[in-house]
Amino acid sequence: MEEKEKTEELQEAMQEMLRQLEREDEEVMARHEELTGKMLMLKTTKEVLEENGRLQGKVEELQGLLQEEKERNTKLEMQLNEMSKMTASVAGKASQDELLKALRVFVNKSKRKKMEKRIAVKEMVLELANANALALPADLAATIDSLDDEQPVVEPLPSVVPEVLAKSKEWQKVKAAGLVDENNQPTVSRPEAALMAEALSRRIGIENKWKMFELMWQRNNMRNDYNTALEQKKSLEFQERLKIILD
Repeated sequence: MEEKEKTEELQEAMQEMLRQLEREDEEVMARHEELTGKMLMLKTTKEVLEENGRLQGKVEELQGLLQEEKERNTKLEMQLNEMSKMTASVAGKASQDELLKALRVFVNKSKRKKMEKRIAVKEMVLELANANALALPADLAATIDSLDDEQPVVEPLPSVVPEVLAKSKEWQKVKAAGLVDENNQPTVSRPEAALMAEALSRRIGIENKWKMFELMWQRNNMRNDYNTALEQKKSLEFQERLKIILD
């Protein structure tokens, strides 16, 4: 019963944080409108006060304030959006363990977001944990702490291999040779990966090869990679190695 009450308190705390962010967002918008009105007033009187050097300084100051308010408004909107996602992810969880599990999934997904969103997620999660004395496991705390790193470590997701490729002996050979890893991602350079995709497609009979491999390897412009490979002398060595592996 005590754990259930703790869960309900955490959920209520998140709802209160969401309401607070909404109130702050309204205040920011009102402030933005007020400053915008002042900017319009300044613009209409600029010709009259042309020789007053302080006008330019005031305009620049207000422009700076507008920019700050715009950035703050963007941040608040981002926090509102991320808070809604986090609230949805933990809604209905019956125990603290389930809450932490849902929070872990949410944080891991956030590692793939842009820097500003990762910063917003980090601030919200830490604020929530501190406000409710929520003990975070060491590994989860480390992940949260690394959200604002310039290049966060993202766990690779295994790629789904199309059946026509997965059942081929050619695919098994390149895997055995270490040209792709356990997540079915290439371990070679992009140009060499394009050469491998072309060779596999030609031998297996895959028609729309670039689309299939781009989807599987989560990349674009493989045709350009292939053309680049044809222009590189070192590609000849890889082509010979690939031929030996596949024959």
